[in-house]
Amino acid sequence: MLDNAFPGHVLPDMPAIVLVVFLAILTNLVAVLLPKEIASAAEILFAAAVIACLFIVFPFGQASILLTLGASAYGNFGQLADRQKREKYKELERKLREADAVELLQDKDQRRIAADLGLALIVCSGAVLFFLLAPDSYVAAKLIAGMTLLSVLAKMIERIGNFFSARLYWLPGEERLVIFSLFQPRNYPLKDVKEVLSESRPDLLKLHPLFTFFSENRDYTSSFGEVLRLSFPGENVFITPRQVNDWKNVFAPYGKQAAFKASVGDSPQHVVPGALNLQHTKDVLPLWHPAVLKRLFWKGYFAVTVKGISAYTGLLLMLIWLDVPAWAAAVFVLLWWALNLYVSDRVLIAATDAELLAEGELHDRAQAILKRAGIPRTRLFVVDSPVYNGMAMGMNIGRAAIMLTSATLRLPPDTVEAILAHEAVHVKKRDVLLNQLARLAFFVGLGGLVYLYFTELKWLAENYAFLLFVLVYALMFVFPVYLSFCSQWCEVRADHLGAALLSGGYRQMADGLADLARAQERDSERSVVYSLPEGRTDSPVPSSLERDKWFWRLLEFQFMLHPPLYWRIQSLGKHADWREARKDWMIDRFKESYPDFFRKKRA
Repeated sequence: MLDNAFPGHVLPDMPAIVLVVFLAILTNLVAVLLPKEIASAAEILFAAAVIACLFIVFPFGQASILLTLGASAYGNFGQLADRQKREKYKELERKLREADAVELLQDKDQRRIAADLGLALIVCSGAVLFFLLAPDSYVAAKLIAGMTLLSVLAKMIERIGNFFSARLYWLPGEERLVIFSLFQPRNYPLKDVKEVLSESRPDLLKLHPLFTFFSENRDYTSSFGEVLRLSFPGENVFITPRQVNDWKNVFAPYGKQAAFKASVGDSPQHVVPGALNLQHTKDVLPLWHPAVLKRLFWKGYFAVTVKGISAYTGLLLMLIWLDVPAWAAAVFVLLWWALNLYVSDRVLIAATDAELLAEGELHDRAQAILKRAGIPRTRLFVVDSPVYNGMAMGMNIGRAAIMLTSATLRLPPDTVEAILAHEAVHVKKRDVLLNQLARLAFFVGLGGLVYLYFTELKWLAENYAFLLFVLVYALMFVFPVYLSFCSQWCEVRADHLGAALLSGGYRQMADGLADLARAQERDSERSVVYSLPEGRTDSPVPSSLERDKWFWRLLEFQFMLHPPLYWRIQSLGKHADWREARKDWMIDRFKESYPDFFRKKRA
């Protein structure tokens, strides 16, 4: 039977879960509302008291689950209750009282926020039903569903807060757009605008956080009227001002970049000024329009399967209800996994609204690299996104594709070629499939061990629950380390074999990685400035091109999917052979992960 797991009602009841989530939110508020001098100490004491009470009041197993859910709630809701956001909110409040500001009035159409909440409920319905109705013996799956729902709930609360609290102001003297919002206060200098575009209505499938991937959108739309999109470094801002034509005239001169098509295909002499981008409004069709149904199907599949996990939890709940034998359930899971692998390229293309690039200079450069790699049929897609990145997708060469963001295309051509060559090796070596197989191997191996030692684990659960939970949390620690090892192996290989596809060789690949890192850091710094209080004197963040302190090196080498960038560039300068680079990486993965004073002591 599917529910023949560990005995007993391990999962706490709903009132206990709600209480712990409330206490986690209260812990965040303690850190925000109290004076800065005592806030950190008060937060630690309050959190320690809550944790102690959990283990006093509840059995160890239930207390551990409540602690996990509380930590998830603390992390997700902590992004909303943030001291810096509160300081920024108060700063903008003072600024607007003193400045000569003009408000961009927006209509508040309740149907707009209802649409977002309705889509979220549909996407997460399977996870909600599983969490409420599945047997408590499925504690691990219910825990994952619960953490997913907490993440979605935090996003929806942020969206509700933006809808009801956001007020937009134009400061003509300072040429700034100020967004006075409870959860996302922003102060944008218009000199930073890269592009200004207009759309006939909000594109819900592009703006809703559960339907998006590979992008950073700030959604302040509050009606179904015409939308203005302002692209800033690292993020796009969407607003629906009431007098939209007047505000088009205000913002149009600030657009610096060419229209999207020009930026990826046309020659420089055909690049049009940003001000002309508003001559044509992009027509956005409603969700129920027949032309949108295919897009809705694949983006919905992505949202339900990946963001809301309803597809997996819904399938498992149905198998439980049908009382399916364990072997049949395993077959269903494997078939579902295989189906997702097969359609993964379509799902990601739909999730990102990627557009096929079939002509132009970039297409020709890409084809030259792909032919050298021996994969000329690989498709190239462009994603309209302010994030600098590229990605290989598809589980086999025949269905593979490479995706680049529109921000990445603004980098120098040699840098774009380096990114393409790196992703081409991922396609050639089927790294996307290999990483998925590595995940499957981990869980199959884990399932085999549970099957072999089920009696012992059951005895451990009945007599020493503490040790069982220690074992579970140890596995939660080991899994990302295992994934990091598999992924970094592929990344180092893609760097070195990709360099062989470039006319500039290893130097071009190293310079390309450095250019990409500098662009990411530059836009990230600008994006942070928009939300930080003025005069903030945070210590500067070290560049990823520099060797950081040992603790951060430990995290990057042992838990991240990519090795540290300083090491990747250094490796490209040292080795012309992938096998030698791989040997160095396996040594440095551990050597670079312990404190420098040990290195000095050994020397």
